[in-house]
Amino acid sequence: MTAESRLLRLLALLGSGRSFTAGELAAEFAVTARTIRRDIASLRELGYAIDAAPGVDGGYRVRSRTMLPPLQLDAGEAMATGIGLALLRGAGLSTENAESAGRKLQTMLPPTMSATVRAVATAVSVAPGHEPDVDHGTIVALASAIATCLRVTFSYAKPWTTAEAADRHVEPVQMVVLGSHWYLFGWDLDREDWRVFRLDRMVDVHETTFGFAPRESPDAEAAVRRAVTVAAYEHTVILEITASASEVAPWFSSRGATISEVGERVRVEFGVADLGAAAGYALGIPAPCRIVAPPQLRTELANLRGRIDDMCAAADEGASEGGLAD
Repeated sequence: MTAESRLLRLLALLGSGRSFTAGELAAEFAVTARTIRRDIASLRELGYAIDAAPGVDGGYRVRSRTMLPPLQLDAGEAMATGIGLALLRGAGLSTENAESAGRKLQTMLPPTMSATVRAVATAVSVAPGHEPDVDHGTIVALASAIATCLRVTFSYAKPWTTAEAADRHVEPVQMVVLGSHWYLFGWDLDREDWRVFRLDRMVDVHETTFGFAPRESPDAEAAVRRAVTVAAYEHTVILEITASASEVAPWFSSRGATISEVGERVRVEFGVADLGAAAGYALGIPAPCRIVAPPQLRTELANLRGRIDDMCAAADEGASEGGLAD
């Protein structure tokens, strides 16, 4: 084993968190204790803070990771890391650190792998106007608060209103990506209820030092889906369709409706601002469909039927006139 390889292996052992005596390390590498002491001195010169505790229970251990140790990845892990960094860029979530890490990884990958990662980076992009307007620091702060059960504060402006942004105090539970947007689901201390917030509408996100005991919460993904597909609209349409969930799913976008199985049927819930448009959409469903709510949708369908009859009559009339002209 070369001296360089031994240093890397020694660093990996010390980074495990346990203590090793000079004798243990000497036996591990089949060298003398003096050689181990020289290696420890070399690592310290490179910036690694390594403590040496005396006594029977003493030994060497890393006190704090002032620098990350060299990361050893096999071919598959390196490829996955490179593609992950490339996809971050393609999703519009890249940062300066991610860009520099990607460049470093490119120089270390074998030529064929490096070419594959470059291909992914150039093949994936975000169409203008569809970039996720989410600050990387916001994602990191919320993820940290969720993991450590710490409250967060932020300023939030509700959509489609002229009200000014208000300060919110939230116990965060989960971040959910739905469609092209990121959402936070958590307990709103000001409203004393569960709430869903869109990350791109959150400003001045701050992870506090106030902890909280986790509450029994609803399913985060279901809550976000309902908030996006139903709660944000003036009217809630509920349909029961005689078909399977797998058949119904392609008829609605992932952000457009909440789909659930009810016996042999499928219940679909979605929000709309215009019931007339919902009536037209319901007519396009290629399966038997029953209106559960709202009752006003039946009126809109009746109006639509009248319009269809008028259009068909006008078409027949036009065809007859054309025939007489010939």
